[in-house]
Order: sequence, then structure tokens, then C-alpha cells
Amino acid sequence: MKKRFLTVCSFLFIFNLYAQNNSSATGVPSPYEPEILKTFADSLYSEGFLTQAESEYKRYLFSFPQNQKNDNSFQTTLLDLTNIYKKQNNLSGIEWLKKNFYSNAENPVKEKINFVQADFLFKTRSASQFQTFTNSIEQEKEAFSPKFVNLIDASSLLLDNDINGLKILCSGLSEINADYEKLNELCQSYKLKSPGLALFFSTFLPGSGKWYTGSFGAFASSFITIGTFIAGTVVTGIQTKWQSWQPYVFGTCGLVLYIAELYGSYQSAKRYNDSLYRILCEETEKIYEKEY
Repeated sequence: MKKRFLTVCSFLFIFNLYAQNNSSATGVPSPYEPEILKTFADSLYSEGFLTQAESEYKRYLFSFPQNQKNDNSFQTTLLDLTNIYKKQNNLSGIEWLKKNFYSNAENPVKEKINFVQADFLFKTRSASQFQTFTNSIEQEKEAFSPKFVNLIDASSLLLDNDINGLKILCSGLSEINADYEKLNELCQSYKLKSPGLALFFSTFLPGSGKWYTGSFGAFASSFITIGTFIAGTVVTGIQTKWQSWQPYVFGTCGLVLYIAELYGSYQSAKRYNDSLYRILCEETEKIYEKEY
């Protein structure tokens, strides 16, 4: 009951704030003292009211004079907002934060903001968007920690599909950072399968292209199925002296399955390669979680 009462009071206070200042994004200062506003925002954040806390943190940031934006409270509020956007998976929120307050942030805060943005962009698997991001921070990278720079470099190489470059980078990093050991193992064992070679194998031995990509069961199934139709075609053809429709039906079905098998073998190699790449990306995402 007490918690419910506090929650109701909180929302009434929020409503009062909105009535007097309906948009934090406009930069209009709050009518309340900054210390009170910060305390209220912190309480909302701790209770899990992230959207409401975000609004109050924005008001608090806008209440700072320009010459006081290096204050510790200002910097920690930037970090709080960054954490909120991370929990909300809110890329547009991070972009808003960079647009309005990035120049006032200290280097550790800038690094955290950039990390969250990099994490979001990496998960989109868009090499062009990530490249635009890395270009925007290129002049600042020397001011950031090695673990941040290394993770950005590894992400860029992976999204550019430069596995050889990633292999070299991870080989060195795994010796000084245990978080990269698994990624290094995956890079060292990374070996693509050729779709063309899978197609070639299946052309002469149905199903062998799938065996080539690691699926003996799929090979056996395809080989037995197509072999059965071939045998049925030959047997019924001999029995009917090719005067019946039966061998032609068997032959047509076998041909359709053979063509489907060729296509399946080609796609099997592509799926195999996609799976290897996806595993590398997932392991890199784990490093994002471990590093920060």
C-alpha cells in the first residue's frame, strides 16, 4: 500500500511538472530547484519508471548554466540517460543525447555514449551505418580506452566481412583479454564452404553436396530417395519394355528431385557460411556485454 501511495504521488508530481513545462526537449528549464528535480528523477529511475525519469533528467540537464556543465552531477546524469537508452534499446535517444550534450561530456562519458551507439548499430549488421559512426569518432579515438577502440575495430572488420583481418586482431587481443579467446578460436577455425563445389559434388553423387557441408544424414536421405526413383524407373522400364507410363512417372519424379537436390546443396553451403558468420556476430555481441 505504501509503495502504491508513493507511486500515485510520483505521478501527480509528474503531471504537475508537465502542466508547467510540457516539453523537456525544448530546453525550457524546470520551475523546480535542480537539486529537487535530480532527486525526483533518481527516485523514478530506481523504481523503474524509465520514460518518466528520462524526461526529468532532460529538464535537469537543461537547467545547467554553460559554465557548470563539467559538474560531476551533470556528467553522472548524462550516464544515467545513456543507461536508460541502453535499457530501452533507444538509438534515437542516444542520437538526441549526442546532438545536444555530447560536446559538454567528459571523455569517459563520451566513451559510454559511443559504446551504446556502437552496440545498437552493430546489431543492425549494417556495415555502412557502422562505418559512418566510426568516421564520426575517428579524431577522438586516441582519447578513449583501448578496450573500446579494440571492440570498435573488431566490429568494423566483422561487418566488412574481413575475417582475415579480424583473425589477426583477435590473435593478439586474446593474449591480453580473455573476453576475446572464444572469438579468436572461432576466427582461427573459420573456413567457408564453396556453394559451387557443393553443387559440383551433388551433380555426380546426389546429396554429397550436403555431406560436404557437414550433414551426412541429409546426404543419405537424398541419395536413397533419388536412388529409389532411379531404380524404379529402370525396373518398371525393363518390365514394361518402356511401353507403360510408369517408368516415365518414376523418371520425371526422380528428375525433379535431382534438380531440387542440386539447388538444396547450393543453398546448404550458403546456409553453412551464414551460420558461421552469425556465430561470430553473436560472440562479438557477448563481448559488448562483458566489456561494459
